[in-house]
Amino acid sequence: MSEQPGTTTTPARILDFAWGLGRTATLVTALDLDVFTAIAEGHDTVEDLGRRTGASMRGLRALLTALHASEFVHREGDRYRLADDTALYLVRGSRAYLGDMRHIHRELNFRIWPQLTEAVRTDTPCKEIFADRADDVWAKITPYLDALAVGAGRWIAGVAGDLVKPRPRILDVGCGYGGSGRALAESWDGTVVGIDREVSVSEARRLAREAGLGDRAEYWAGDLFAVPWGGPYDVILLGNLLHGYPPAQVLKILELCTAALADDGVLLLDEIVPDDTETDPVGAFFSLQMLMTSAGSAHALDDYGRWLADAGLPVCRQLRSPTGPGTLVVATRGRQS
Repeated sequence: MSEQPGTTTTPARILDFAWGLGRTATLVTALDLDVFTAIAEGHDTVEDLGRRTGASMRGLRALLTALHASEFVHREGDRYRLADDTALYLVRGSRAYLGDMRHIHRELNFRIWPQLTEAVRTDTPCKEIFADRADDVWAKITPYLDALAVGAGRWIAGVAGDLVKPRPRILDVGCGYGGSGRALAESWDGTVVGIDREVSVSEARRLAREAGLGDRAEYWAGDLFAVPWGGPYDVILLGNLLHGYPPAQVLKILELCTAALADDGVLLLDEIVPDDTETDPVGAFFSLQMLMTSAGSAHALDDYGRWLADAGLPVCRQLRSPTGPGTLVVATRGRQS
């Protein structure tokens, strides 16, 4: 393709894209060293940060330069201050802390992404994280995922509450540490039952006690295809679960939902779904991650709609999360919103 007169094609976009791993490693290192927390405490010069973190002066200067260029921090003379989103999400002790994301990169992403070529070539996961033997990975990355789940649950409670009966009985399938289910139970004054592997539900029980849910929260350990679900439930939540499974198993899970859902119940499906234009980077990269870690995929919205209809739960509402790549799909036994 020839260039238009007066224009010049440069490799700037390509070179910038190629530094993606460096950007992630910079953020993870800052979290490992608690740089953001230290700045929030008032250790806002290189010398103070060196004493607080134990890192070298040369290393800190290079790291802070990269963090400044990436707008995580702002330099003012010889002092540093945090960007607003950094202060809210990356300072330890913040109510919205997401700094445990460093574990998902150290324990998973830094290991699997260099193997992408082989995964694309062979269609074989390089690390199956949805198998029982992956408990060690989940124990390290679930705290970060739970922080995201709590926020998602609060958003879902606000946008789907009009479809839910008072004091609902909620089933949280593949609950992890139970963040979304806890948020729904708190918001709707309901009770919640969670199902997941033992490494997750033991922590979910503790967090539910700390949240004051008491006997309103119950968690069962085991394979979701083998553990009896009980029911009927007024609400069934599938929070970022189905992407780990191929279509046949997705349909099986949805059929189990149909069997456990009350006649006037509501199914809430919260997933990372690629946008229709396939231009959303998060959805696209997430599809690659599923290729490397499971037999699943970032399934398309149309596929979910078809599978739900096949399971007897037609979609009545779809909403895109305002804070991330998630999409909420609400389905019922034919009720329209």
